[in-house]
Amino acid sequence: MKPRYRISKEGRGGEPTDAELSRYRDGGRLLYNYQQAARMLHKRPLYKDPKAFIALVLIVLLALFISEVVEKEEPTHTPNVPEATVAD
Repeated sequence: MKPRYRISKEGRGGEPTDAELSRYRDGGRLLYNYQQAARMLHKRPLYKDPKAFIALVLIVLLALFISEVVEKEEPTHTPNVPEATVAD
């Protein structure tokens, strides 16, 4: 969600009313966002998870293998230059 800024020549607008402020006060959402952030903070990194790390290594090795095979299959392009024939 991108922050929206309102810039006007008159300067800042009026202060929000209590009704508008109470509309944004949601303790449940605040707690949920905090718990999600705390959970992601202590999540195990990918390189420490053995199954995910092996899968990642296999994908990288497969990509390297495919790039090597494609590189070898491409013929080197040499222009066909007709050889000069000597007529005696």
